[in-house]
Amino acid sequence: MCGWASSVWRLNTYAWEQSQFRKPGGQDGIASVATDPLLSEYRARFGVPDHPGVAPMPRYRPEYLIPAERDQPGYPRWFVVISRDPYEQKAERAAGMTYFAQGEPGGPWKAAVMTWADDRPGEQLAAGEFEDRAYARFGFEVRDEEVAAASRDAAGAAVLAPTAGEDRQVCGHYADYLSFTAPSGEPQSEYFAPGELTSDVVRAYNHPDNEPAGVRRTFDLAVTGPEMPVLRLADGKSLVTCSFVRTDLWQGRTGAATSYTFWYGKNDPRDALLGGGRKHWRSTKVRLSMTVTFEVTPGGKAEVVGCDCLKPALLSAEGTD
Repeated sequence: MCGWASSVWRLNTYAWEQSQFRKPGGQDGIASVATDPLLSEYRARFGVPDHPGVAPMPRYRPEYLIPAERDQPGYPRWFVVISRDPYEQKAERAAGMTYFAQGEPGGPWKAAVMTWADDRPGEQLAAGEFEDRAYARFGFEVRDEEVAAASRDAAGAAVLAPTAGEDRQVCGHYADYLSFTAPSGEPQSEYFAPGELTSDVVRAYNHPDNEPAGVRRTFDLAVTGPEMPVLRLADGKSLVTCSFVRTDLWQGRTGAATSYTFWYGKNDPRDALLGGGRKHWRSTKVRLSMTVTFEVTPGGKAEVVGCDCLKPALLSAEGTD
């Protein structure tokens, strides 16, 4: 099982390779410390000219959530690192959560997923102070209300939720919730409480800023990747993180006398993945990697506490001109 000291080493090694992945040899380096879906996200970024990559890995004041070995009898095995941006901001509520997985006995531990959540209460800011929002540099948004601390047993091991199988059903429900042809998405849900990362996301998919005219937009969200550990929180709720692949199908509308094409802006990485040149397209298929963290309440509606729902990581793109 992964101990505290080796967890520290793995976090620091991953942070170093993450900072070097655009340099010569960086692709091999990141492949040695990351696995899917994170690895696929890095590889896609590498294929986009001038893509800035990602912000520096948050590793300030890390907290290690390592489940007891008895609670992970099979593989993959996991541990989670909660860490913060390296800059010491006066008010820093949000924490990055990186999930590390070991796929087989004796195999390497690799970073698989990164997500964010507020885990501290809001503070009254003094003049000149501001709340750091490091998560935005990774494309994430977080719920304003903080989540409770992770539960630990007497030995300090992170406690896994006994209802993990049931709790993970939230992943499939969210995939159904965000799969539709705009503007037919339904903000109200029997499974999710309304909020900025649920009903407001549906509204944003239905009618985004700079909504293209004459384009039929379909979103198809599918659960992907291995099942991650479900953490038991101190207030009795469960923290569930799920990874998805979102497929965006855009089709220019056609009629008896009209035929619409569309294009992505010159600074849009989708244009780069499609070959650049700001071409006009009749249809495109864009695949994106999305990570969502839920707070699941027994007998209640789930809430999203952090996600890159509005700025997911690009994976691939193809089109018909």
